[in-house]
Amino acid sequence: MTTEELLRHVLQGFLVLVGDYRGSHTEMAGYVNKKTGQAIQYVRGIHLVECFFYGRVDRVLLYEYFPETVGSVEEAEATFTYERGRKYAFYLEWFKRERGQLIGRLAGWDPEPLEIAEEAGCSPRGERPPF
Repeated sequence: MTTEELLRHVLQGFLVLVGDYRGSHTEMAGYVNKKTGQAIQYVRGIHLVECFFYGRVDRVLLYEYFPETVGSVEEAEATFTYERGRKYAFYLEWFKRERGQLIGRLAGWDPEPLEIAEEAGCSPRGERPPF
């Protein structure tokens, strides 16, 4: 994803978080339906992302809930093809701060790697700086 594409998505109203991917893990989670008393189990992934937030680098936990067709933790982990340390644009359904921790829920789109050219702070050794 280029900078122009990212800006276009933000201007269209998509909730996007840009940050450095640090890692993921999956787990079986669940709850008890209070109306029926039935235990519901599902697979969820938790992604750790670092981003610049209010003047400091902060970590964000992003939750990804898998459909019922993904029945095991191993199947869910196989879908994680992200590179650690690379910047990604994560599309979110919601985002909040809870007890000092930033958390969010991923939308249905996969995170997209950013193709941002980073400029060097100085010229290579022995060469003139460009004009």
